[in-house]
Amino acid sequence: MDAADAAGGPVVVDATTLPPRPWHNGAGTTRQVWTAPGWRLSIADLTTPGPFSDLPGVDRVHVPLGGAYTLAVDGRPVAARALEPIAFPGEAAVSLDDLPAPTRALNLMVWRDHGRGEVRVTRHDGAVTWPSAVRAVVLVAGGASLPGATDPLPAPTAVVAGEAPLTLDLHDATVAEIHLRIH
Repeated sequence: MDAADAAGGPVVVDATTLPPRPWHNGAGTTRQVWTAPGWRLSIADLTTPGPFSDLPGVDRVHVPLGGAYTLAVDGRPVAARALEPIAFPGEAAVSLDDLPAPTRALNLMVWRDHGRGEVRVTRHDGAVTWPSAVRAVVLVAGGASLPGATDPLPAPTAVVAGEAPLTLDLHDATVAEIHLRIH
């Protein structure tokens, strides 16, 4: 899905329905959730240790969606824990060194010459309206629905804001908020 799809209201993207695509370096697969000028959101399948793709000019935020594993970032070990964002430049030499069990990770990529991005993992219960800097919300666990809707959204589902601020009805939900400052 891309920015043209969110011209009006919010767009719901059920990540479980997206086809896997090879990583840039071919070492793994990802599901491309959203692309817009200057940024991209995806969910990677982590199944075996190996290198991440080299992405010069891109700032990355990596959020393990389950389990714990070890990354090496420019040779330095980094403990990756479920739902704890890890930021690093796309030029960094990053590899998945220790993976006790297959899992998935949410990845925000922002082209440095277009802006900055951040991922915040939060829990909510009730109606939430985010400020305009939150361009998307990914349901990680719990319940969520669009206001007035009766069908719950499955996890992981991304809801990308349209022209108005994003609002969701959340029920003991854990979400990843995608904060962007695009210039």
